[in-house]
Amino acid sequence: MVLSKNTFMQLTAVFVLAFSLQTAADKPNILIVVLDDFGTGHFAPVAKQLELDEVDPDFKAYTDGLGETYDKEVALDAARRAMPFMETLAEQGAVFSRAFAASSLCAPSRQGILTGTNPTQWGAYRNIDINVCGLPKGRCLVDRFQAVDYNTGYVGKWHVGARDHSIQEKILANGGSDEEVIDAGYWGSVCERDHPLNNGFDYAFFYNRWECEFYNSKLIWENRKYTGKQSEYNTDQFTRQAMDFMGLSLDEGKPFFMELALHAVHIPLDVDAPANYAKRFNTGYQSIDRFYSHIYGVDQSIKRIVDMLKERGEWDNTILFFMSDNGATCKVGDGDLSLVPGNGQYRGHKGQYYLGGTRVPLMMIWPDKIKKPIHVEQAVSLMDVMPTALDAAGADIPDNIDGRSLLPIIEGKELVQHKQLYFAGIHAPAWGFAGKKTLVNAQQKRDLWHGAWAIVEGDYILRYVGTLDPELEQEFPDGREAFFSLYNMKGDPLEQNDLYATNPEVAERMKASYNQYAETLPPPHGWDRKRWEELVPNSGKYPKRKPKVVEPE
Repeated sequence: MVLSKNTFMQLTAVFVLAFSLQTAADKPNILIVVLDDFGTGHFAPVAKQLELDEVDPDFKAYTDGLGETYDKEVALDAARRAMPFMETLAEQGAVFSRAFAASSLCAPSRQGILTGTNPTQWGAYRNIDINVCGLPKGRCLVDRFQAVDYNTGYVGKWHVGARDHSIQEKILANGGSDEEVIDAGYWGSVCERDHPLNNGFDYAFFYNRWECEFYNSKLIWENRKYTGKQSEYNTDQFTRQAMDFMGLSLDEGKPFFMELALHAVHIPLDVDAPANYAKRFNTGYQSIDRFYSHIYGVDQSIKRIVDMLKERGEWDNTILFFMSDNGATCKVGDGDLSLVPGNGQYRGHKGQYYLGGTRVPLMMIWPDKIKKPIHVEQAVSLMDVMPTALDAAGADIPDNIDGRSLLPIIEGKELVQHKQLYFAGIHAPAWGFAGKKTLVNAQQKRDLWHGAWAIVEGDYILRYVGTLDPELEQEFPDGREAFFSLYNMKGDPLEQNDLYATNPEVAERMKASYNQYAETLPPPHGWDRKRWEELVPNSGKYPKRKPKVVEPE
């Protein structure tokens, strides 16, 4: 049979359409779940492997000083029981046991996730820098999903841009009150430049602030409309909004990209979770029951999402990333309940460049492609999440980013992801238990503290901590000079054995690598420039002394 030219063209169009539909159907759905201030030790698959003597001794000493507030062994047991569903997912996915955030603070870290780029590259070293620089134009990677026919949605904590100051200015100029400013949603707003809808998202249900009350929040916006006071428990509300968006996208026959950025477990934590979560814990300690009930609420929320996707036949072709934005605060009081085991076997907490500030849980599930559990021990970054998702979606990955696709690791094709990872910013006790060992209010005076930088290479972390001014810390009332330290993360995760003097070749090589990286780093937008100048080699205020070599005995 000979086909006419018109018939051939019609059949060709049908085949092309069928191929394009098949290609669209094959594109995986992408779901990124980000928790807030959630420590590696809080993650049940990790907590199950932990013993109390592996937890930061300074954190435990702080806990001992709280008297009868809670029992550490009971808290560790609660952590092991708080995420039963996530445990089942860990048995069928990739768990990255050496994952790092881009920063020890939330706003720069979240910017790093969305852009796949180290936030220091554009002067974001602290949350206050983000208030000025926001999301650099064109650098949020989400629009690349739109280019390959994804529906893109964002739900939860945004916190990567400046507020919409015109709301406040207009109300006050017309004689309005501060209360009217709050009731207009100003504290959760975002300016147009940094709005999710102007940075690749089709839909956004969000608040642009560092925290959000679990109940009765006046911060939340839906796209460009303020939603008013929201009484629902926000973990449930954010999960439902995300599920609605995912369902509508699937109804359209389109894959979705959804980032669900939950408030849990950021302060304020001085309220109970709903009874259906709280009933899991009855330890006799309110702080333990309350804290881990909020985490269990997250676990069950993810289960609801997965169950919905299974019912629709979409779970196998969905990639789920689960992570925290930075290390836990490890503190009790001031509305905080970040309990043992906190950051697990890592020293320090949020806001510091010890490992406890930057090491985070990271897990990737993709039933279609990951058929058995994978344990990845090499260093990876949250900056890798977006490039991985783009790679899986068949979208373009830009060359000018720091993140790398994790798919070669998942497929067993590549063993080394990052030769080095770099960090720089404020290194302060304000965000955790170390704030109890200061001579001033650590939170109110946090701007007085020094900065730090760190570089990770293989099993080593080299850290530089800037000059500490007098009359800040109890242990160093006269201040302290800037110093370097070097640790083997694998053999000494609590950083008890400083190798800086005994391994000068390693220290000098890593220092030279950081110096080369830092030569072009721009100054901060809001952070004290004096603190930043101690972290960059071209400022003239950065020490160049060589390590002291200790002769063997």
